[in-house]
Amino acid sequence: MKFFKTKLGMAAIAFGLVLILVAGWSSTRFHRISVCLSCHEIFEDFNASEPMGEASQSVDDFKPKKVVEPKLFHVSVGCAECHAYPYEEYRESAHFENEREVRPGCIGCHDSHSVKEILMWKFFYVNKGGIGESPFHAISNSLRDIPSWEKLRKELATKVRRQMLEEDSAKCKNCHKTKGKWFNKFEVHSTEKTCIQCHYNLVHKDVPWHKDTEAKK
Repeated sequence: MKFFKTKLGMAAIAFGLVLILVAGWSSTRFHRISVCLSCHEIFEDFNASEPMGEASQSVDDFKPKKVVEPKLFHVSVGCAECHAYPYEEYRESAHFENEREVRPGCIGCHDSHSVKEILMWKFFYVNKGGIGESPFHAISNSLRDIPSWEKLRKELATKVRRQMLEEDSAKCKNCHKTKGKWFNKFEVHSTEKTCIQCHYNLVHKDVPWHKDTEAKK
């Protein structure tokens, strides 16, 4: 322990932190289970949560248009280890188990975070012009406490829906192809709405559509 109090020890710590920061700067790093394992112990059965289905071969199937390394559509057990409540809701949805044998993972719909973002949320969050309690504390509490999670659920659901609106539901369209016969047989799909405006409670517990979701696009 004395070593870390020396100048060389402090330099080694600083160098290590820089390496971690550089290695985890991109959110795509968190598509790899090995990155999650650097901090988290795995409790979920990794093999039982393998994605189902290969890359799409037709505009009329429900498989992803492409599978990028390392499997963008993996369920990402690393997500489940921290986000236990939404993960259990996902396991009960048609996106986890369905007759078409396609299983999009957490990061098939949600953008994964990076080390950079965690550090910014935890240590450098600026609150109303000064350094205050960051959102990290509320989120970290919600990972272990259901009442805390329920307080955040509406806000986080609205944030994700707003992002999907801005992206014109691009992640949905990776599997639900708008040029397919099945998609176009429903007259309602000819409207100018995007997927998330109608299908916003498919995977997680029902949250009403917030009136400000579209106003703040």
